[in-house]
Amino acid sequence: MRISAVVAEAFGGPEVLQLSSKELSPLQSGQVRVKVEAAGVNPSDTYLRLGVHGPYAAVPHLLPNLPWTPGKDGAGVVEEVAPDVTHLKVGQRVYTCAGGTGTYASHANLDAAGVFPLPDGITFAEGACVGVPCATAYYALRFRAQAAGRVFVHGASGAVGLAAVMLAKDLGCFVVGTAGTSAGLQAIASAGADVAICHREEGYIAKCQTAAPEGFDVILEMAAHANLPADLQLAGPKCRLCIVGSKAEPVAVNPRLLMPKEIDMKGVFLGSASASELKDTHAALYDAMERRALVPVVAQQLPLSEAGKAHVEVMAPSAGGAAGNVVLVPGMDSCL
Repeated sequence: MRISAVVAEAFGGPEVLQLSSKELSPLQSGQVRVKVEAAGVNPSDTYLRLGVHGPYAAVPHLLPNLPWTPGKDGAGVVEEVAPDVTHLKVGQRVYTCAGGTGTYASHANLDAAGVFPLPDGITFAEGACVGVPCATAYYALRFRAQAAGRVFVHGASGAVGLAAVMLAKDLGCFVVGTAGTSAGLQAIASAGADVAICHREEGYIAKCQTAAPEGFDVILEMAAHANLPADLQLAGPKCRLCIVGSKAEPVAVNPRLLMPKEIDMKGVFLGSASASELKDTHAALYDAMERRALVPVVAQQLPLSEAGKAHVEVMAPSAGGAAGNVVLVPGMDSCL
């Protein structure tokens, strides 16, 4: 069948993403075909788009073959199921975090193991934001940090950060989050944070220390290249400091700062989660969404034809700063 899809014929800047028509390959064993109602845009998509010019150049086996349609995250309706897939059915509402032909498209063939039921109370645009951002937040909190007590989300107004605030509150934690704009601070507060602090203001570290005088039990860090020294100041005894995001830049850290508090510094990479951890993660996300303890925040919805703009926005958001997820909506193109 012919579909509309964003296609990159070469690696490079956002301009390589062009809306095109292409033939969707036949469904393979272990796959389902999904009519994509919304596709989530993640920073990792931009790194893959850069290819040999970006941070994945050092790991070329992770780069896609060209031509390439981006996207693992999305939400929509199952249209066809391979005979060996038994946990999904035609007509079912789903969200995706799956390899396959790419979700920046009207339809996608996706690995069924990464396709999950979407609760009725969650919109397709919200569902498109679950796969990588919410799963990363839950995996970091539950499996890497064993979250409890006082949680600090450093950079909480983005896709992963807002999900982390909601999920940490659902786990019964006291949560402090930071943002760099008034819109971001409002989003953090709406997500349920006990305290929201602007990390662009002078003296913000002292404000964080006032919010948690004994230090934080868990820190989720979204920009370790910039914030790691501050995190070491804010960490409490035996803090689990989880690095969720960082530019590929060296950071000067005095290792002795880790020793007196016995800080446990961990990297977080969803791709390293075990099959059982992923199964538990997505089961927990479904439960949280069904109870509306987790409702992903959509910052922008754009047509597929503006995929390049979406990549710019997810890395350098305009209009006052990041406050949630950027989503591509195939149906918007027919309205242009």
